[in-house]
This record gives sequence, C-alpha cells and structure tokens, in this order.
Amino acid sequence: MALTDFDEYTTKLRENRAVDFQMVGASGRSPRLYGAWRNFTPTPAVPTASVVLDKDSDVAMGPIPTTDTGVLQLLGARLNSSGASGIGVILLDLLVHSGGLNGTVTTAQTTNLPTAALTRYTSGVGVMGGIIIYSVVGTTVTTFTVSYTNQAGTPGQISTATAIGSTGFREIGALLPIPLAAGDTGIRSIESVTLTGTTGTIGNFGVCLYKPLAMMSMESFTGAAALDMVSTGGVIGQFAEFDDNACLTIASIASVAQNISGAVILNEV
Repeated sequence: MALTDFDEYTTKLRENRAVDFQMVGASGRSPRLYGAWRNFTPTPAVPTASVVLDKDSDVAMGPIPTTDTGVLQLLGARLNSSGASGIGVILLDLLVHSGGLNGTVTTAQTTNLPTAALTRYTSGVGVMGGIIIYSVVGTTVTTFTVSYTNQAGTPGQISTATAIGSTGFREIGALLPIPLAAGDTGIRSIESVTLTGTTGTIGNFGVCLYKPLAMMSMESFTGAAALDMVSTGGVIGQFAEFDDNACLTIASIASVAQNISGAVILNEV
C-alpha cells in the first residue's frame, strides 16, 4: 500500500524492516566509483560465467523482507563510515555480472558474454553497465568500448571510449561506468568488450548490468548517519520502488578509502 501522509511514513519507519550489510577492509580509491559489494562479508565469489543475480546472491545485502505485492520501497537508511571524509553511496539492483576478461588482449573479447538475459527491467530502459575489476590490470592507461544491445533491441551499439588501466582505473573493485551511445537510455545485453591497447597486465575484469535506485550522501563525519526520505536531505531517489527479488547492493565514491556498513529501511508497497 502506498503511503498517504507523514504519520503513516513515520509509523512504517518504526517497523524497521531493515536490510543489513557489512564490509571488511577499506573500500574505494579517491575519487573513483567503487563496487562496494566486493568487500561485503562474507567475501563474494568472482564470477566465472555471466550470472543472473537476485536477493539470494552473495553480492546482495539481506535478507530482503518477503512481500505479498512483490514491490518494496526505500524509506530510509542507517549508514556508518570508518573515515572522517565525505562519501556517496549508490543503492542499486545488480542484475547480471561476469568475469574472465583480460587486460592485455586488444581484439574484441567475448569470454562469458553476451550477458545473461535480464530477469528484471527486461526492456533495458534505465539499465546501466560497468566494467568491474576483480584482480588488478596493468599500469598503462588505455581505453575500452563495449558492443551492446540497447533498450530498443538494437544490437551493435558502441559505447563511448573510456579509460582503463593506471591508478584509479585498475584496482580491485573499481567500477568503470559504460557511457552509452547518443540517444540510448539503457542496455539489454553486452556482447563484447574491446581494449584499444594493452594495460600491461592480464588481471581479471568483467562487466555488470545494474539499475540505480537512489543516491545517498554521507558528509564529513565519522560514525552513523541516519537518513530519511523527508527531513534529513542527502538523498536522491526518495521512496524508490523495486522488485522484492532485487539483488540490492551498493556502489560508493569517497574522498579516502574507508569502510561502510549499515542498513536500508524498506516498506511493502
């Protein structure tokens, strides 16, 4: 049921249907986007195929509450950081991931590709893609492009060339967003990845597809941040709704490497 007024909202908050996560080891490298699920406890496995993800995946926070409607809504969050510097958190539904790509191959790579068929947001509208680093690639800066099928079902779309390799673009957990071709609004699948030059080290990287749900800001402090959707600010995507089988997880960007832990508070819609 949708919320009707502020009193109902605060009542739902007090029910505290919280989904927890915790991390081990500092995450992030200034000022790059980081796939923070790589530091979840217990440590997730590196994918060896293109894997469809859901609420039971090892990269998901949880457990996600069961529902009668199949739809959940973001009501708030309690986040903790280990450092005294600002950090931004992106709450997302991680749809598909894969691995096994090589930082020294300069022809089109198709290992574990194309990505498995989407089971949520199947039109591809609003679905974003990224390169995720599993073991470090080389120190030589180069660029990558991907060939993908867009939200209209058009195959062979080529992304804008984007940096990979060297500091900030090579470390474990680095999440390198894939900029889409002009006019595209999402991705249904990725068919190949091409490096324009070698990074100098084989490493291991793959691709992921995800649906961003909300962005939350933790400003310059250490300790807990209680965020709601009305009074605290610091949230974009208030009351975001999503499938109750979502692989709910986070990416982050920080001014210094640090741990994040906490919970998001949900409501059945």
